[in-house]
Formats: sequence, C-alpha cells, structure tokens
Amino acid sequence: MGKALTTRFLFVAALFGLAASAPSKRTSPITAPVAGTSITTGTSIAFSYADLNECHEGYTPITVWLSASQPTSLDSNGNLPAGTFIEEFGSYLIANFGLAPLPTPPPTSLVIPDISSYSAGTDLYLTVVETNQAGTCPPGSQPASYEFTSVQLVVA
Repeated sequence: MGKALTTRFLFVAALFGLAASAPSKRTSPITAPVAGTSITTGTSIAFSYADLNECHEGYTPITVWLSASQPTSLDSNGNLPAGTFIEEFGSYLIANFGLAPLPTPPPTSLVIPDISSYSAGTDLYLTVVETNQAGTCPPGSQPASYEFTSVQLVVA
C-alpha cells in the first residue's frame, strides 16, 4: 500500500507540475565587468552589481575586493580573510525601492591597483560581498549573514 500511495502522489505531483526539480543556478549579480575582462594597472573598468536584497532592506551594504584567487570563504565579519586579497575597493550602500542614494553608492567604475607583479594571462577575481543586516531578515532577530560572488578577470 505504501508503494502504491507514493506512485499515486508522484503521478499527481507530475500532473500538476509539483514534482521536485533541480535548483536553477543563480546568475551572478556582478553585471560588469564580465568574466574574462582584460585588466592592467591603472585602467578603469566598468562596475555594476544587482543586489540580491534577500531581506528586503532599504539599503544593501556591499564590499568590493580584488584577489589573486577565487574566494571560498569569508571571515566572521563578512570580509575576505587577511592576506587573501590584493585590494579592498571599498564598502558601499545600494538604495532599494526608489530610496534616495546615500553618500556611499557603488561606483560605476573601479581603477585597477598595481598588478605589475602578475604576469599576462594570470586570473584575478573581483568579488562582491553583500551583507544581510542583523535583525532585518525574518523572523527579525537573525545575525548578519553574507553572500558573495566573484567574476574572473585576466591580466593583460
């Protein structure tokens, strides 16, 4: 009887589109630069980030980094661990829901620091860490959480 019930459930679920499916891969919220962008010391590259804003905050804090390897973890404060990055471009606030920008909106471009110690063809990574602020995610008393994403850049 258990197997027959399971079979009926799966049939009904499939009929109504309720069957489980593999989760879709989230598109990177870094919309500029694109993967594979060539960079050199002192050049300006376009920067754009579409925040996830999973807690529906009025302002979303982000921090932007450049590193020699693709980050796999953050420290307890939501930063790339010391010694793992080349440059911290800064922390910014993205205005949501039509709110007025605060004095620290994300820049539309970033200037590449001195990367002359890296040979042509070396991959570097632009990483954005998005902070979900403490207390704003349901049920309301959650600690801050962090999402991060990277895009690969190539030393020219």
